Amino acid sequence: MGTANRNPRIELIRDTAVLQMKLLVDGLRDAVLIPVSLVAALIGVLRGGEDCNREFRRVIKLGRRSERWINLFGHQRPLSTHPVKGSMDSVLEQVESVVMEQYKRGKRQPDHPEEEKRS
Repeated sequence: MGTANRNPRIELIRDTAVLQMKLLVDGLRDAVLIPVSLVAALIGVLRGGEDCNREFRRVIKLGRRSERWINLFGHQRPLSTHPVKGSMDSVLEQVESVVMEQYKRGKRQPDHPEEEKRS
């Protein structure tokens, strides 16, 4: 979305909402990676051998990719040009575009399917 015609306050609210969404996703990612990394390390310790850290390295690789996808502070390059694979920013821009389009049309989705049938 172009930012040239936006009110600075609206831009601040938007940027704050985007950061909060990214922080939430980043926190959920961390909460998942904690037990997954511990299990991967345990598997490696029990298996032993020269390549005992194979699973743990895969968790680290996944963490790095997810870090790039979330792009918490906007300093990462997108993973690809495909919107869903590229970054969370791409997904949020698509959501924002749809919401703004619906807002501009003045359309509101019915809360309940029964309301749509009665109309």
